[in-house]
Amino acid sequence: MKTRIIQYKDMDSSVWNNFVYNNTMGYAYHLYEIVALDRWENDKNKSFCIWDDDKKEPAMIVQLHLEYKVMEYEAFYRLHSRWGYVIKDNLPKREFDKVRKQFTSYIDSLFTRYHIRSYDLSLPPLSEYMMPSPSAKSCIVNPAVYFCFAPSVRYTYIVNLKYSAEELLANCEQTTRADIRKVINGKKYNIVEAESTEADYTTYINMHAETYTRTHAAHAIIREEYQRNIFFNLIPKGICKVYFLENMEKKRIAGTVILIYKNTAYYWWGASLNEKEVGINKYLLFMSMLKIKEIYAEAGKDFWFETGGGICPFKKR
Repeated sequence: MKTRIIQYKDMDSSVWNNFVYNNTMGYAYHLYEIVALDRWENDKNKSFCIWDDDKKEPAMIVQLHLEYKVMEYEAFYRLHSRWGYVIKDNLPKREFDKVRKQFTSYIDSLFTRYHIRSYDLSLPPLSEYMMPSPSAKSCIVNPAVYFCFAPSVRYTYIVNLKYSAEELLANCEQTTRADIRKVINGKKYNIVEAESTEADYTTYINMHAETYTRTHAAHAIIREEYQRNIFFNLIPKGICKVYFLENMEKKRIAGTVILIYKNTAYYWWGASLNEKEVGINKYLLFMSMLKIKEIYAEAGKDFWFETGGGICPFKKR
């Protein structure tokens, strides 16, 4: 095997995405269209592919961003792979070692060039490789340790949509269940799927800005380029869906953005207006899950829906 580095911008998007879809470590976050933009504007896209010249195909793709981090008394660069990498399945040990050597050599060169302070990497919990099923034996070992990363643990909440709506609701926390039932019984809202139009885009970004301002995070309002990528690139390609909660006067008061990938989905973003009934965000997320279930989940089969990061259940001694 003869390997070389090809930068993200020089890769054909269909070759990149085909590799993601056809290897078990791949997930929606790795798709070319999503890798294009990071959530933070000052993060520079340094994603790359380790190319196998002999087979004329990728051996590994790495989602990577370079951040110039400014602190109160210092500034420095850090690398982060928010969703990690995808490596070709079942590589023989000799080829795996070559890929690993190419990866570490290239990352070392970035450390030298930018005087990198740190490199953090995470892996998506709902890739086929990591998926919560008896067949996912490979996730016993954190694969990042083979690339010189020290392992750590994070928690997320995952729901299996193969169950009925009533069973899903019954498994919610008591207060969540009560809030959702109250809104359901009120019969005052409709769920509307957003389209790739300027009107729907404007509705969502205004709602997003209002949410972040209300929660004292106006500095973190997501830039226009990122939001337009969702509405005018990801939605038309079926990579994600956006749902609005609409009242009887046709006013849209909340929204959810859901990523779709194979037999999984991920609650990506949410927003709402300041003036709203208690519980409508929970209600919209629950109804969005049912909409996704209706479209994608096959009867009786596992369909995993990730709702967001969890808190460590263990207490410090």
